[in-house]
Amino acid sequence: MRHPSGKISFGGLVLLTLVAGGIYAGVMFVPFYVDNFDVKEAVAVAFNRSAQTTDDDALRKLIIERTSEMGNHWERDRFDRDILVPGLGLTPEQITIERSEVSGKVRIQVDYERRVRLKPTKNVHTLRFRVVKEGIPGT
Repeated sequence: MRHPSGKISFGGLVLLTLVAGGIYAGVMFVPFYVDNFDVKEAVAVAFNRSAQTTDDDALRKLIIERTSEMGNHWERDRFDRDILVPGLGLTPEQITIERSEVSGKVRIQVDYERRVRLKPTKNVHTLRFRVVKEGIPGT
């Protein structure tokens, strides 16, 4: 049965709502997952450098420097307000580096969170990311 011109069926309305919701979710969340690819690349660079150095603090600094130019994150200012600042805001405590003296394996893990403010509301959703690279560097 055909609907009169200008009318929309319930199924069409549901489909339109799903498409709009998908676009909204993509606009809100995809940039954070794209930034996570850059974190994976920074961890891979540090992993490859771990073959030349045993200075784990230098590797942490490398990851922090490579992620300080990408994305942005929320911080509290001195007036206890949330402000948006550039970079991911990674700290050395979020970067774990483990080395095995026996096998030569290195494991680098970065755990971090990103807060997403869902527009047009003031609701905030927290995304948790974990990037791990392990193995024997240089092989």
